[in-house]
Amino acid sequence: MCLGGIFVENKGIVKKIEGKNLYIELFRDSSCAHCSGCGKKDKTIADLYHYELNEDIKINVGDLITFEINNKFILNLALLIYILPVILMVLSYIVAAKLGASEGQGIVVSFTTLVVSFLGFYIFDKKTGSKMIKEEISIKEVTPSDEIKITSCGPKE
Repeated sequence: MCLGGIFVENKGIVKKIEGKNLYIELFRDSSCAHCSGCGKKDKTIADLYHYELNEDIKINVGDLITFEINNKFILNLALLIYILPVILMVLSYIVAAKLGASEGQGIVVSFTTLVVSFLGFYIFDKKTGSKMIKEEISIKEVTPSDEIKITSCGPKE
C-alpha cells in the first residue's frame, strides 16, 4: 500500500473462482505491520477477500492480482467518518446552548449527537458503504501463477 501516489495498491493470490466471483487471499502490507486486528500475524489477512469481476480479464486460481483504489476516495471517506461526527458534536452543543440548555444538558445532547452520527455511519456502511468501496477498487495487474518467481517469504519452491 502506497499513499504517495494517486492510488493505493494491494496484492493477493486468487484462491477460488465461482463465475465472476473471485476469492482472494490478500497479503498484509506495511500498513498492517503493527496491527493484529485481523487476528493473524503471518503474511496474509485472515479472511478471503471477495471481488466481483466486472473487467474482461482472464484469471485463474493461483494468479497474483494487484488491486488499486483511488487515494482521494479513501481520504474523503476518512474525513467524513472521523471529522464530521466531531463537527456535529460541537454544533449540537452550540445549538443546545442557544436554545437555553444548561451546560450538562448541552454535553448530553452533544454526546447523543456523536452516538447517533456513528450509528448513522454504521447503518450506511452496512447498506451501501461496502458497495461504494467495491466500485472504487479495480484490478491493475494480473500475474499468472506460473510467472510468480517470489513469494512474500522468499523464493518460490
